[in-house]
Amino acid sequence: MKAVRFHEYGDPGVLRYEDVEQPVPGAGEVRIRVAATSFNAVDGNIRGGFMRGPIPVVLPHTPGIDVAGTVDALGEGVDGIAVGDDVIGFLPMDGNGAAAQYVLAPAGVLTPAPKSV
Repeated sequence: MKAVRFHEYGDPGVLRYEDVEQPVPGAGEVRIRVAATSFNAVDGNIRGGFMRGPIPVVLPHTPGIDVAGTVDALGEGVDGIAVGDDVIGFLPMDGNGAAAQYVLAPAGVLTPAPKSV
């Protein structure tokens, strides 16, 4: 799958579009086929290295803490969410984000996507 990642801290020039392995959901996790994400000030500050103390990330890192998409796979013990559900959520800031074709999320951070706004 494709993902946008950075291998070092810095300005937007450190972002790379590259091939990565598709993640496999563990217990309590959901894999989402990403429809959309955003880049906000927190993502920029993490990428710039300004949040290393309060929000440490492992490099290389995929940004994008906001996610909207469709559930693609479930890990063990996930209830109340099914494959094919459209969901939105706010991903853990210290984990990989949604600037990718697929992302893992703890089931508890997801909610059904609204049908209209």
